[in-house]
Amino acid sequence: MPALSRILGVTTITVGVLEFAKPDLWAQPTGLGPPSPALRAWHHTLGARDIVSGLAMTFAPAGPALRAATLFRIVSDTTDAVAFGLNAPDAARKGKSVGAALGYAAINALSLRWAGR
Repeated sequence: MPALSRILGVTTITVGVLEFAKPDLWAQPTGLGPPSPALRAWHHTLGARDIVSGLAMTFAPAGPALRAATLFRIVSDTTDAVAFGLNAPDAARKGKSVGAALGYAAINALSLRWAGR
């Protein structure tokens, strides 16, 4: 049973809604700069992506569809880690941002074990 994938899907939807509704929320912890129109646009895009991928993980039938949705989530988190790693202003924020993104990717990778059942 893909319970972990469903829980991660709902969590991803929640993060996406929060990011879409309050795009400045991550400006301080990531150190990507003061709130700006460009930063807000980027976070609106990430929020929308997270909502859609979370919906896919929550409602896709177990098997190939759920595995594809989960793989998309893993790739998304990995690209987030690269973006934060390249753009965060100092080592401490890079470490936290990259660690959080890769940690979430790893948990999603773990959920693949049950995504086909």
